[in-house]
Amino acid sequence: MSKNLKSRRRGGIYFMAWSAALILVVGNVSPSFAKTEVTLNDFYRPFDLSEINQNNMQSWPYYRYTSMHWDEYGIFGTVHIMEAEKPAKLEVVKKPFNISLDIRKGWPFVESLTATQTKGFLVMKGNQIIGEFYDNGLDHNQTQLLQSSSKTYAGVIISKLIDEGKIDPNQAIENYLPDFVGSKIGKAKVQEVLDMTSGLLPATDYHVPGGEAYLFEIEQGLKPGKPTGHRNAIKNAKVQNKPGEVYTYNDKNTDLLAILAEEVSGHPFNKLLSDLFNDFGANSSGSIALTVDGTASPSYGISTTLRDYALFHQWIAQGKAPKSFYDSVKNLDKDLLGKSESGKSLANALGTPVAYGSQAWYLPEYNVIYTAGSYGQYGFSDLNSGMSVVFMQDWEDNAVPRKLVETVDRAKFLINKLGK
Repeated sequence: MSKNLKSRRRGGIYFMAWSAALILVVGNVSPSFAKTEVTLNDFYRPFDLSEINQNNMQSWPYYRYTSMHWDEYGIFGTVHIMEAEKPAKLEVVKKPFNISLDIRKGWPFVESLTATQTKGFLVMKGNQIIGEFYDNGLDHNQTQLLQSSSKTYAGVIISKLIDEGKIDPNQAIENYLPDFVGSKIGKAKVQEVLDMTSGLLPATDYHVPGGEAYLFEIEQGLKPGKPTGHRNAIKNAKVQNKPGEVYTYNDKNTDLLAILAEEVSGHPFNKLLSDLFNDFGANSSGSIALTVDGTASPSYGISTTLRDYALFHQWIAQGKAPKSFYDSVKNLDKDLLGKSESGKSLANALGTPVAYGSQAWYLPEYNVIYTAGSYGQYGFSDLNSGMSVVFMQDWEDNAVPRKLVETVDRAKFLINKLGK
């Protein structure tokens, strides 16, 4: 990842950094707001592919290209995810959503899209495409790196294994992974790892050479360096709190879930993802980034098409995801994000409460589950109507508060207008 991007990727770190910027409760987080101002000239500047390197591949203008070609730029490569055996049959409605309509007075929807560097937008219900938009090189066949929106796919896969009786969410990780016995993260329950309440340090030092999160990105293939082992990095993760006490967002939780899923299922994670793609009827193949160990990194690394991202969210919106997934995400009693100062700050900014469970976000006032990925990869599942709304964007940083608010406002606007 570029050294110039001080606030790192990840949906959750975005929120942590944002909360710190608003109410200074998180501490020494990434100082993205002090970095050199970027302009739209940076985004649209022409460039030659030979200019792209491992230090700048996630900064403007290069990221608008590398995000669609992560198979070429992930340092340790990627592995294939198969499309569905019976792809969902999609249909474009005769009268699609008019993107020239005002999202609010004097602000057309299409201008909201271009102002946030939206390369893909789609509304889907009942396999019908109600609205669709492409820009900045994306089309319906092209994949895009989902960043931390990938995490929810891991949460769903673990939930499938819970429903099948292969995992007890109340058992400790070390009961499933013998080599984690004696590690601090091994003491955490599976549910606590799912909910980001395992006690790990908040991952706020992606920009600090030698920082734990900085070093973990080397293991994941996100930045150059000397890796020492992805699995060992998770086993040796530093713990700040006892499990189940505090919400702290950390990528190691999600990558640990992939290791757990492979152990209990006996299948590589990309095979489990292919099964999931089969469940929701993916029309195209995708990929997932590999770590230095050759294992998958679902904390950031799934690449998929816009239509398949919408199909995934429609599948969730239709109530077809595992029962334990919904039970967890909607359980406000166990949610620790909403009770935290950073969660309250986020809710205040978005104008609605926000909860977190099983690697997904929840807006209880709207009954909407959403995924969140850095640089603007956002998907929304409206559980009331069965409709999905998805956005793929190329923000200049993972921490752009006004663009997050704009994206959530667009989703709420569409759900209110089209979801009934």
